Amino acid sequence: MEQIEQALRKAREQRQAAGQRPMASGALPNFVLPANVSYSRTRVVPLQSAVLERNRVIATSLTHPVTDVYRSLRAQVLRGLVKLGKTTLGITSAGRGEGKTLTAVNLAIAIAMDANQTVLLVDADLRDPGVASCLGLAPELGLDDYLSGRATIADCLINPGLERLSILPARGRAGNSAELLASPQMAQLARELKGRYPDRLILYDLPPLLTVGDTLGFLSSLEATLLVVREGATRTADVKRAATLLDGHNLLGTVLNATT
Repeated sequence: MEQIEQALRKAREQRQAAGQRPMASGALPNFVLPANVSYSRTRVVPLQSAVLERNRVIATSLTHPVTDVYRSLRAQVLRGLVKLGKTTLGITSAGRGEGKTLTAVNLAIAIAMDANQTVLLVDADLRDPGVASCLGLAPELGLDDYLSGRATIADCLINPGLERLSILPARGRAGNSAELLASPQMAQLARELKGRYPDRLILYDLPPLLTVGDTLGFLSSLEATLLVVREGATRTADVKRAATLLDGHNLLGTVLNATT
């Protein structure tokens, strides 16, 4: 746990020095993947800049001062993944309201902005999905529909008007979210996505670790994890508990999110 505390201290110092908001510790090089994905069968729903700005989705902007922070986070995450030889990453937090979804969305976009990368962002927080609303999307079908047998993955995928980025949203709040995430269908989906797109990074926006038990049943299907911590809100004890739960699941590090 001392490593987690040291990483948080370092991240806080780096963020303060840079005058930016989210930050992960370390300075790591880029990770290159071939980009040969096609969206010919994926529904395209362009994003609205006003919605993105209102929801603090800023990784699409080349001039926004915080964009460089997500580029830095991208470099760190990608180096961690290439070091492990992995392509799937789960992003979670100790509790709700700590910025995990916003981090997942901005990180996915930042990765897709690299011409050598492709990425699929999966909203796996079936109890309280937020990826679609964060991007201003209103999906007709989503991961919950697929797991319930009402749709295929092809029916659910959305390209948000950004080359090299796909979104697998979730639509509603599933009362049986823990069972769905731990189901054989979800495990099979994770294997299928990884096998079908070997040159693509797959990010999962996960439920918080300490408030619900949903994520624990899906951790075995992930290759690496990232923990989002909200400065001034997440208790140190909760960070330690969350890190303990992620022990053995390739925790790449922590992302320190500001309170404002």
